[in-house]
Amino acid sequence: MTASGSGHEPASTSGWDVRLYWRWIAYNTLAFITVLTVGFLLILLGNDVLHMNLASRNVILALLIATLGAALFGGVLGALQWLVVKERVPVPRKVWITSNVGPALLAWLLVILPAVIGAQDSHETVSTAYLLAASQSLALGPLLGLSQSLVLRKVTTRWKWWIGANLASWLIVDAVIYLLSRWADDLDVLTGDGSLIEVYLTLIATTPLTGRALLWVLAPSALTVTRPPRAP
Repeated sequence: MTASGSGHEPASTSGWDVRLYWRWIAYNTLAFITVLTVGFLLILLGNDVLHMNLASRNVILALLIATLGAALFGGVLGALQWLVVKERVPVPRKVWITSNVGPALLAWLLVILPAVIGAQDSHETVSTAYLLAASQSLALGPLLGLSQSLVLRKVTTRWKWWIGANLASWLIVDAVIYLLSRWADDLDVLTGDGSLIEVYLTLIATTPLTGRALLWVLAPSALTVTRPPRAP
């Protein structure tokens, strides 16, 4: 792999690579759209067919949906992110995907399902509750960053920065959207009234920030392992 330098700072230190940067943005964008859309269908199934609630007889069904949602999150987002990560470090695909499943399961159990069930019990729009809860959970920076950093700890000295990068990216995007909403009355994604497109764009907006951070964290000069050469 040949990295493209960024000018003043050597590529071995900055980690900058145009090709990997745009692949990270593209893959995460695809993952967010896929996970949100398919997860939305799961919620519709739970709401319209299973009639999810907190009654004991439906707890197992709710847990099943949460598990499927977490597996979807870990499988899709983890697999697509791994396509970039593996270009820098020899992290097994299964290990990286697994690091995404744990945070996703907690997000479904602690954020998404309670929001959906609460909306259903109060006769509010279930789809809106899901989209807002899922968008917050998918970008759960500290938890996801912590889980993934435990994998990166074995391959880079900058692994701790990945936790802060995930948190900072979401906080920055939220702050920007909040400021924009002060001037644009129809930008309501932070209040739970945003459109599907607004939720997608909010998630996608975090990817340029996390992408740059990942390349820096996995810069050649910071690595503690060497990626095996590709077969000819």
